[in-house]
Amino acid sequence: MEIIIGIISFVLGAVIAGAVVTVHYGKKDNSMKENLREIIKNDFVQLANETIKNEQEDLRKQNRETLEEKILPLTKELGEFKAKVEAFNEKGVENTTKIVDQLSNLEKNNKIIQQEAQNLVEALTKNQNVKGSYGEDLLDTILQSCGMQEGIHYSKQFVTKSANLKDDELHIVRPDVVINLPNERHLIIDSKVTLTSYLDYIEDNSKLGEFKTEVKKRITDLSNKNYQNADDISQPDFVLLYMPVESSVNLLYEDTDLIKQAYKSNIIIVGTASLLTTIRLVNQLLAQQKQSESINQIVAAGANLYDTFVQFCEDLMEVQSKMNDVNAKLTTTINRFKRGNKNKPSLFSQVNALKDFGINSVKEIPEKLLETDTDIEGVLSND
Repeated sequence: MEIIIGIISFVLGAVIAGAVVTVHYGKKDNSMKENLREIIKNDFVQLANETIKNEQEDLRKQNRETLEEKILPLTKELGEFKAKVEAFNEKGVENTTKIVDQLSNLEKNNKIIQQEAQNLVEALTKNQNVKGSYGEDLLDTILQSCGMQEGIHYSKQFVTKSANLKDDELHIVRPDVVINLPNERHLIIDSKVTLTSYLDYIEDNSKLGEFKTEVKKRITDLSNKNYQNADDISQPDFVLLYMPVESSVNLLYEDTDLIKQAYKSNIIIVGTASLLTTIRLVNQLLAQQKQSESINQIVAAGANLYDTFVQFCEDLMEVQSKMNDVNAKLTTTINRFKRGNKNKPSLFSQVNALKDFGINSVKEIPEKLLETDTDIEGVLSND
């Protein structure tokens, strides 16, 4: 806008100057007029160029300042953003490396776990000793997790004798666990791991019969041990057959005939869940027994305290009676010495008469003892 105003001002000046020249010189000298126009034109062009140049320079300066105000903060922000992106990329690479390492370790650990699991399965399916130890250790862990202590609440591998139902002869038996119940009674738990046949059933459902056959054999073997009549054990009519695999227990309870066979043999099949329920019930019975024993001890202590207090009262009464006897004898003796007659005065009067013989003393015999017409009364009585 300023450029346009400058050009207009210059044109008006040139027009005015041309008019003045025309008026002043008229038509006398056309050559001079042409020269003057050429000078004015050149001046105009020069002035216009300078004006435009100055305006352009001002415009560039203003634009540069405006751009600097707008672009510099943006440049700074872009720099910060670039730094954050680079840091994020570096961190991402570092995290990616860690994740890759962790995945590699996880893969290694997974292979180790798979191998150990495979070894455990092979041991539990092929080695009878490992199989038995596994069930016993798991049973021991469950009992301890319920707050029971070995040697106090239960015993492991309790050795005793029992008449085997198979041949009616005494055999040494070792129940896995014998739990101590109130009133000196016991509960026997025997662990049986039937993992081989159960895994076969998992792989092939047609082998369910083989799994049940193995369980029935376990029931028969356990029943023949006749734990109910074992020495040194006061066992209830039933024995708990513990099977660690819960899903196998659920499968067995779908067979009513098998469960009835177990009941007839006084055997209850339990898994981990039902065993925990049984242990909690035993703990409640033990707690009730302990509470009952505490109450009995309190009652016995109260009875002893009462008997002791009664004896103390009787002793007090006896002491009082004896003291009354002593008091009565003392009073009788005092009164006997106090009484006198015409021929012989009282002992107190005779001693008091010694003063008439010139005995000097600041003390006096109590007047009450010198009175012969009244008796001294006892201080104590039976009332």
